[in-house]
Amino acid sequence: MSFKELKITPVTGLLILVNVLAYGAQMLTQNKLANTGLLYGPAVAHGQWWRLVTSAFLHGGLIHIGFNMYLLFVLGPQLEEALGKLRFVLIYLAALFGGTAAVMLFDWQQPTLGASGAVLGLASTLWILLFLQGVAHRQNQVFGLVALNVVLPLLLPGISFWGHFGGVLCGALTGFIIGWLPRKVRIDDRLGLMLLGGLVVILALLSMFAARLPL
Repeated sequence: MSFKELKITPVTGLLILVNVLAYGAQMLTQNKLANTGLLYGPAVAHGQWWRLVTSAFLHGGLIHIGFNMYLLFVLGPQLEEALGKLRFVLIYLAALFGGTAAVMLFDWQQPTLGASGAVLGLASTLWILLFLQGVAHRQNQVFGLVALNVVLPLLLPGISFWGHFGGVLCGALTGFIIGWLPRKVRIDDRLGLMLLGGLVVILALLSMFAARLPL
């Protein structure tokens, strides 16, 4: 795909705008906004539930937000146009809460922020859908992207492995719900949306419950 073929779509554009505005607010507040919005288990456990969502719209620097927004710009429109706005939003939220749930379960005391889990969830969803269509790994460039971002946190300090892994895992799960399940079980669009919505609710509740486990 060339840059001439890339185009912005409504939900993807809105997500990018919110992330950019949030980063601008971080700079204006000298990162006070980041301190009150990043994901931190002890704070979430004491009732600061908003961190489960706000942390996914905050970033640690220009390279961090630039990389995430580039991936969102490249991957988002493809899924949004192919699956529709509502499915796209549910996939994004499932990956977002998948990342926060993994961090709350396995890296509770590590402050975490960034859209990486949600964006990589989109990448793994797209990879699963292409895989189910018979696109081989070597022809599917998204596979390398997903694999690299799962391994990268193990090689470089300061990158949340669990945030990445949780987002990728739940993105892949949504890919199977959308692409594999309808082939095996006769389900209509409404039931498919209900399954995606149910997954989002379960992951959000898991994030909230997991935050209280260490207390």
